[in-house]
Amino acid sequence: MEKMICFKDDIFLVDKINAKAKEIANDITKRQVFYMYSQAEMIIKSFLLPGFLQADINSNDRGVIYFLYGDYHTGKSHLIKYFMALMEVAHPEYWEIHEQPIIRIDLNNRINTADQLLIFILDKLGRPIDPKLIKQWNITNVTKERLQMRLICLLELYGTRLLVLDECQKLLQTRNQNILDIFELLKDLSTLGNWNGNLRTQIVLCGTKDGLPLLEAADWIQGRTRTMQLHEVDGLDFGALLMRVYRDYISLGISEEWDLVSTSPDNKKITLNQDLALYIFSRTKGKVGLTIDMVRNAVLQALNDGRLFPTKRDFESVRLNEKTYLVSNTPSPKKEQKKKPKTKIRISLQDRVCKIKNCSKFDKPYVRYSALVQHYKMKHPDVELIYGAEQ
Repeated sequence: MEKMICFKDDIFLVDKINAKAKEIANDITKRQVFYMYSQAEMIIKSFLLPGFLQADINSNDRGVIYFLYGDYHTGKSHLIKYFMALMEVAHPEYWEIHEQPIIRIDLNNRINTADQLLIFILDKLGRPIDPKLIKQWNITNVTKERLQMRLICLLELYGTRLLVLDECQKLLQTRNQNILDIFELLKDLSTLGNWNGNLRTQIVLCGTKDGLPLLEAADWIQGRTRTMQLHEVDGLDFGALLMRVYRDYISLGISEEWDLVSTSPDNKKITLNQDLALYIFSRTKGKVGLTIDMVRNAVLQALNDGRLFPTKRDFESVRLNEKTYLVSNTPSPKKEQKKKPKTKIRISLQDRVCKIKNCSKFDKPYVRYSALVQHYKMKHPDVELIYGAEQ
């Protein structure tokens, strides 16, 4: 067989596409980055940091349960993870003395009772309970008390100042008939009298807004919770977020020649490309988590193609996790009729009567707040409820 001659000038055709691009792509896949923005900064300063620092302050015997909620992909879990890393750097003295000053646990939807929640948390902390022991406790009806005592002793041993229960909307569902039992457990864990020393772990629930109505409806919880909503980012904050993400990737060695930005003729001022920024916003609806994922995937796609910067085509080809955020290139043949906007009504824990004048319950109060919430959903499905008092 004759041997094919290979010319050295053609070697570039089979060389690695771009060794530097591959190296940067590997670095990006290994890192987790949180990009600070104004609302996240406010939540850390006024919500998470005080809870961490006040874990050994005995001024409130009843304790406070913190509830951080927001829609899917608004960056709740990422914010919690960043706060944990931030505190370890800012306050190393707590980590030098104690084992786990902050603990974060992802919940699942198979937890239906307070006992199951306690067993689940103890399992996650590496202290599983022997089923035979639980059977013995069940005989004398002391299971919850014994499990609770073990958890408190363990949290004191670890020096845990914040216990974050993430994905808590999986607990706060109407299908859960024992939800009040779980609320009662959270109340007991927040009460100072159940703890042995000065430290009392602060509890932070983190999840979607699906859990908010039941959280407010529990009679005993009035005055014991502090809620904070994580909103989508819009306007100038969204532009500042995109610019911060852009500058971070540039610092990794990626080229500055993105379609996302434009440079002034003197190369001194960099501004966002308004059309592409609006396109990203339309895809992500201002959700921080989706925005970060979209830019990250566009950058990785460009790097894997051997290019050191993403183009608009890379952003357009990114597939997001939810159908509602996918865009179609083919316009709808029929123009949809505009839906009448829903009437928005704000209700708080003190409300007991319907605020719609023609309703039979306008001047006939309900006994319980939860019954009023159910009334709106059954009798006025066209009404959008806004929970909580004016802030």
